[in-house]
Amino acid sequence: MLDLTQVVTESDSEPAAGDGARLTRLLEESQQSLLTIAHRGFNHWILTFSGGKDSTTTVILALETALQEHLELERIDVVYADTLVEIPVIQSYALRFLEFLKEFDRLQSLPLHFHVVRPPLEERFWVCLLGKGYPPPHQQFRWCTKRLKIEPVEKHLADVICPKRTALITGVRFGESAARDRRLSASCRRGGECGQGVWFHYSSRLQAAYLAPIVSWKECDVWDFLAFWVPSRGYPVYLLEKEVYHGRDTRFGCWMCTVVRQDKTMEKLVAQPEWAHLRPLMEFRTRVLQLTSHPASRERRPDGTPGRLSLETRKQLLDELLRLQEALHTPLVEEEEVEFIKALWSDKRYGSYEEARG
Repeated sequence: MLDLTQVVTESDSEPAAGDGARLTRLLEESQQSLLTIAHRGFNHWILTFSGGKDSTTTVILALETALQEHLELERIDVVYADTLVEIPVIQSYALRFLEFLKEFDRLQSLPLHFHVVRPPLEERFWVCLLGKGYPPPHQQFRWCTKRLKIEPVEKHLADVICPKRTALITGVRFGESAARDRRLSASCRRGGECGQGVWFHYSSRLQAAYLAPIVSWKECDVWDFLAFWVPSRGYPVYLLEKEVYHGRDTRFGCWMCTVVRQDKTMEKLVAQPEWAHLRPLMEFRTRVLQLTSHPASRERRPDGTPGRLSLETRKQLLDELLRLQEALHTPLVEEEEVEFIKALWSDKRYGSYEEARG
């Protein structure tokens, strides 16, 4: 179990002089971007948090800037999107870190509010996969992110967003992936302000600004920040690299992520003795991919093309999932989801196409 009650006050080593100068410059640029939006009138900040290194860095950077610069912010919301299929290790860390922030004496003067946002029952991963029969997400049909993260967060925050005064502050960075780089570059061409180490865009749809203060940081910059700058401020982030990431080349997501071909994160995780008991999760993901890739696992549309997962396949996978949950003594699917899934099986919209036509 991750212990977030201990606090490292000093680092055992210091970064090289060149690295220290670079980190100082990046910090100044990022903090200046936060000051700029505050001076533009964006006095309500929403900090998106996933529990990973980039979002942890961004949350701490924003909170410390608000403290050090005595910014008169009206409200700060820290939002964690729990998809309910997050890797258990990172989910545990994220929730414990939020609890730490709530009680951290250093932050008591800030107008902080915390949110754990989960997708609505009808859009949860297992409901869509096993109830509605969606095939596992892939690059051409990536139905998960929008349903599990984006829409729940936007809906949850709709009542707190103040038009032209709210800024959503995220930890996105160039260099995380080619796809994300393309999205960031496209946003810049549509009017986002990039350069000087920041990225800013105003969404007329949400009537809120987006700011990515660490967008130009490299991965090593993020780790240097967490290793050399953060500990003296009292934040318990020392476990991220050692106990959660097990190195610096790991990316986190859902344990059931089928968009990637090979789940290197889970492979590295279960190779550690303390997390070896989670290997069945990785094996179940492989099992789902193998079973659903077989033509017999899919219903056929009237035109003969593959459609939703067959009811037999869905029943089989739910049974295996429940047995896995019992064996691991780890919550994987909630009882209300199971009941809703079974109710959908009786709905003609999600049964066979012959039944739907009937």
